[in-house]
Amino acid sequence: MTATTQRRQGEFASSPRRQRLARRTQPAGSTVTSSLKAGLVGGFGIFLLMLISLVPFEFLACLVIPGFLVVWLTTGLLAGIFAGDSVQNSHQGGKVGWMAGFWAGVIGGIVAMAMAAFGVLMVNFGQNVANQFTPDQLTGLVNYGLTPEVIALAGRVSGALLVYGVIGSLVSGLFSSIGGMIYPKLSS
Repeated sequence: MTATTQRRQGEFASSPRRQRLARRTQPAGSTVTSSLKAGLVGGFGIFLLMLISLVPFEFLACLVIPGFLVVWLTTGLLAGIFAGDSVQNSHQGGKVGWMAGFWAGVIGGIVAMAMAAFGVLMVNFGQNVANQFTPDQLTGLVNYGLTPEVIALAGRVSGALLVYGVIGSLVSGLFSSIGGMIYPKLSS
């Protein structure tokens, strides 16, 4: 008579592969949460810099452009600080920084679209979009409720979406990932 035994997975120690997977999945929630927190702070910094850039002063660009770089880099560093022990090396810091920078850029894009809708940003861009139509085309579009003002508004908002939303999010993510990569070097 032969006896067969059944092994239960819970009775044995975890394999090294399971331990690696458990380590990977445990800090994921904390890295996402820390990235969102740092992204909110970075988005607020981008919003403040957008407001400062509206002040009509000639040499203000000398302060605003480096200000964006500082905000992006510190967003990545802040994401690393919020993540704490979840960031062990530069690769992990870069990931956390990228997520934080991307969310900061998304917030900046949403703010820019709202400012463009109120006619504060990209005013000439929207007017140039409306000027692309001939008078005959404009009379045809008026029948559909598209006046030159509505076309200019749509041009401003879509331009802000493209420039500040899409491109801004990518640039913000890039520089914030550099800040995130710097964090493990500074913390050790």
